[in-house]
Amino acid sequence: MGLKENIQEIADRAVNGTTNTYDGSKEILIKDAIFIRDKGCLTKIAYADIIYLKGDGNYTTLVTKEKSFSLRNILKEFEEILPTDLFLRIHKSFIVNLEEIRTISPKEVSVRNEKVPVGRTYYPTLISGVQKLGSNGFD
Repeated sequence: MGLKENIQEIADRAVNGTTNTYDGSKEILIKDAIFIRDKGCLTKIAYADIIYLKGDGNYTTLVTKEKSFSLRNILKEFEEILPTDLFLRIHKSFIVNLEEIRTISPKEVSVRNEKVPVGRTYYPTLISGVQKLGSNGFD
């Protein structure tokens, strides 16, 4: 491509509003995990290993099957990047791995051996997304 064609291409992109060839999206190479900073390194955390996340101001505690990590990220940041088919916000301070839920009540869910609170505004979304048999007034 000669200089004239290169200049014409740049002019065409400017007229069409496509002056920047980078569209802001980036290809994610590892799709089943996130990397978090831990002791100066990036540590891979598989989605399947995450039990729940607990937000506390500017910090989030990420609880995995092996250990917990305290991270300087707000819970909203995790909510935006975690896959919605695997994770659900069930309280203003909690996101849970849906695969880890064992029992559900209007006030809490049990994940593994722990109880995690359910906010009343989040409960209808949670309960509408599960298959139920029988009815004990929780609908």
